[in-house]
Amino acid sequence: MNRNRVILPALAATLLGLPVSAGGASGTAADARSNVSRAEYLRGYQQRAQVIASYYDTSMAGDYYCAAARYASGKDIRTADSMFVAALKRPGGDMFWMFSCIGAYLNGKDRMSPETKAAVRNAWKTYAPYRGDTENHWAMYYSSLFLASEQWPGLPGSEWYNGKSSEENRADAKDYLIHWMEIATTIGQGEFDTPHYFTEYAVSMSLLADFAKDPDMKQRGKMMLDYLLVDFADEQLDGQYLGGYSRIYQPEVYMPITCPASAFAWLYFGTGEPVVSYWVLLPAIGEYRLPQIIHRIATDRSRSYVERERKRVRNVIRFGKEKNPPVYKYTYVTKEYGIGSLQGGLLQPIQQHTWGIQYTYGRPFTTIFGLHPYWSSYELGMFFPEEIKPLIADVVGSKGTYNNPDKWTGGSPFERTFQYRNTLIVLYDIEPGTMTEHIDGFFPRNLQERVADSSGWVFCKAGDTYIGWYPLQAGVWTQEADNWRFRSNHLRNGEVVEVRSKSEIGSFEKFCGALRLRRPGAELEPGNVAVEYTTLGGDRMNFRFPGRRTLNGKNVDLTKTPLFDGPFLHAAVGSQKLSITYGKEKLNLDFKQLTITE
Repeated sequence: MNRNRVILPALAATLLGLPVSAGGASGTAADARSNVSRAEYLRGYQQRAQVIASYYDTSMAGDYYCAAARYASGKDIRTADSMFVAALKRPGGDMFWMFSCIGAYLNGKDRMSPETKAAVRNAWKTYAPYRGDTENHWAMYYSSLFLASEQWPGLPGSEWYNGKSSEENRADAKDYLIHWMEIATTIGQGEFDTPHYFTEYAVSMSLLADFAKDPDMKQRGKMMLDYLLVDFADEQLDGQYLGGYSRIYQPEVYMPITCPASAFAWLYFGTGEPVVSYWVLLPAIGEYRLPQIIHRIATDRSRSYVERERKRVRNVIRFGKEKNPPVYKYTYVTKEYGIGSLQGGLLQPIQQHTWGIQYTYGRPFTTIFGLHPYWSSYELGMFFPEEIKPLIADVVGSKGTYNNPDKWTGGSPFERTFQYRNTLIVLYDIEPGTMTEHIDGFFPRNLQERVADSSGWVFCKAGDTYIGWYPLQAGVWTQEADNWRFRSNHLRNGEVVEVRSKSEIGSFEKFCGALRLRRPGAELEPGNVAVEYTTLGGDRMNFRFPGRRTLNGKNVDLTKTPLFDGPFLHAAVGSQKLSITYGKEKLNLDFKQLTITE
């Protein structure tokens, strides 16, 4: 969907005469922001929220969001009514319609005319929205249905689009939402850490937190919004969600700051650049306020750290023995860059992003990454219930890049990773006859340096971030509109990636010189793909495809990865609890007891 993203570099400061800063989350500026008082944070937040709201309550676009903004501000209610009624004459968008419609209604029900109220009620009787088939669809569908059933209690099934009574709809929605929250807080989300679909979950929980009449569901909405935002906070840099991801589109994958989640980073954390999106409008006019501890985590990059997390694979319908196998995520975060990875394999269909490097230099092209651009009916049959044969055509109809051999998104059963801090090894053992028999690397054209060195290393400089990429097999460089593409057609393949910053190693020349002394040792035979490498930090990494990883002679067991494990977040698998820590500050979310304690 069109995310209606508008960048406001000057407008943010002039629209209302507000002193809004667009500074990034790096260096001393970020550290200073992490230490602001609660009053200072709330003033800044309110200024950003007002910029977003004022964009919509002055717009004549005539949609639900413009109506909602006018209702919330109390401005020009007659125009809001007119917009709302006009939009309701052409309902469409299924679950996307549901939460924009109920969001506008809840913000305006005490101000709108009786005729407008009647039009809204009639729409929920006559328009039958499709529930969808993904986790984010169901979050939107059931949170909206729950709120709507609370607003119109006691009605029989004849007054609802689905033939169920108000009480039945409310019970169904509540049961699903509690079930989803239990899964997410025990074995992780399936659509996890997605810069694109983060918004659907955040808006859904924001509406519950602001408007649910049921005190338990109101508390659940607030706690789950805390949960989602802190998961984002400790893996974001300068407004960018650090990878890997379950789902992302292109061109967002190579322009990370343009992802919808970045609007939430600006609103709640003050990081990235001033931007509005209709996805962030309803939270911006709502009552939820981010806990101060989460803001501190989002903005303090004074020390580098490792964040390990466990998520889950989307429901496996065919070709698997386990419904929701675990996903192991590893992210290394510094003030200049982040490097993150998933363990590899097929973890989510179509739009998986297995690994990448992101940095603060050169927006919007702030990333380097690689992939095997795989596609097959096997992948789609694994995750979709429809008949397998027509699935590729069906998917290409809505996700046009899926079967493109030059695409920049997607997972592969023939790809695996091993990351330790800021060093990453990626291995490929591609079966002959696979639809795409090559691997690709994305390198932005705005890099200050990109040197294919005689040592075998490719050296890249992006401001104060330095990247070394060692391809295990030869390849060819081609120049494209925004990037260079490195392509290698060898089936047994991979790369070793090292990332450092000026503050970590000194000059770019020193970085290049140190890497020239290091050459990975590789075995690249069918069924025998392995790498042995000693990092710039002196650590010995041994990796054999698909999953034998050793570090300094000790086996690395990914199965022991907790739900969250880092300097700020701690959660055990199955616990339904999240401990949030920043210095001496603590915040504990307990979804079993439905409590928030400090």
